[in-house]
Amino acid sequence: MRYLFFILLVGLFFSCSNIQHHLPQVENIVLDLDLQKELKLSSIADSIEVIPFEQTEYSDIAQIRRIIPYKDRYYILNTVGFINGTLLVFDKKGNFIYKLDKRGGGEGEYVNLQDFTINPLTDELVLLTFPKTIYLYDLNGNYKSKLECRSGDENISIDSIGNIYSTGFCTENNPNRLSLINSQNIRFFAPITDTDFVRVNHHTFTNEFDSHKGEVFYSFPYCDTIFNVTDGYKKPIYYINYKDLKFPVKDVFTKNRRIEDLEPFEKEFSKRLRTDIFQFTNDYLYIGSVDGERHGFISLYSFRSKKTLVAHRIIDDMFFPNNSFVLKPFRLPIEVEGNYLLWFVRPSWLLNGYEAYKNQLNGEEWKAFCSRNPEIIRICEQLDDESNPVLLKIKVKDF
Repeated sequence: MRYLFFILLVGLFFSCSNIQHHLPQVENIVLDLDLQKELKLSSIADSIEVIPFEQTEYSDIAQIRRIIPYKDRYYILNTVGFINGTLLVFDKKGNFIYKLDKRGGGEGEYVNLQDFTINPLTDELVLLTFPKTIYLYDLNGNYKSKLECRSGDENISIDSIGNIYSTGFCTENNPNRLSLINSQNIRFFAPITDTDFVRVNHHTFTNEFDSHKGEVFYSFPYCDTIFNVTDGYKKPIYYINYKDLKFPVKDVFTKNRRIEDLEPFEKEFSKRLRTDIFQFTNDYLYIGSVDGERHGFISLYSFRSKKTLVAHRIIDDMFFPNNSFVLKPFRLPIEVEGNYLLWFVRPSWLLNGYEAYKNQLNGEEWKAFCSRNPEIIRICEQLDDESNPVLLKIKVKDF
């Protein structure tokens, strides 16, 4: 009997060990964010390439919702507010190539362009449009075909084998936030709870998805967890720990509460933080956070050292010393490329720094500065306050 008990005990031990081995390991990322956090630009960047984007009557940029670097081009979703979406295409030097705007009622046309991604297997633009249709275009903007999309009309992503992931409006009868679309069918997954309907249906999130190394990652609006949703399975991977500044989702968003009822709660918790953007670089996780008072924060988490860099204000010590940049929800980096942050800034930030630093130096000092920094001087002298946003391609340094 003792021998049998020993065998059962050993079997149970190895069984539990095997189960534990297959459980997802959720990594805890602690962020200490406040309005006093500032970083020098050089503490983030090894190097910075400044890319002005050509401005023509067809390439005027209002608000950049997404930028995807692909091969030798940048593809940009440009909107006015959250509507009138158009796709602008530039080369890697910022020269304008073409504009894709197919709003209308004909074949291959749509009411509004909500989001887009690129299928690297087929070199196709994958456009998520309203109402509930996915259109496929080639990289030169020529219409090819369309796909059924019964629920997705907000965000879209794609994995390395061509599966498409999209988010859509939820109801009590259909509580699935995400859908997976492949050549065989449409499969809904990632159900939400009763208390989440208001949260996911009425609150915008700059980017709920990120695709990295062939896999797709997702986070719900006002969520503090990043999930791996590749193949339609929701596995928690990272927990973003805002500590006592975490937004109290369960206290604010209830099943029967209307969007109009939320205003007093959002004022009460206006200093609480939520994740608005997350992006995986090769070596870092970038997190963009905001609070209810429209303050923005950037965080970089190193996969190697497990350290974080966080800031609400960036101090320029690489272009025009002491020029500062205060972060807001629409002043956060929105994409990465390898170990580069792609960060659009208003021309006024560069121009204010340019003018202020020029006034600090005497004629000979300014002449010497221009001689050492000819490219940034050339760019600033071509800009004005009405120019298109300027792209900072920041190579993140090791920390």
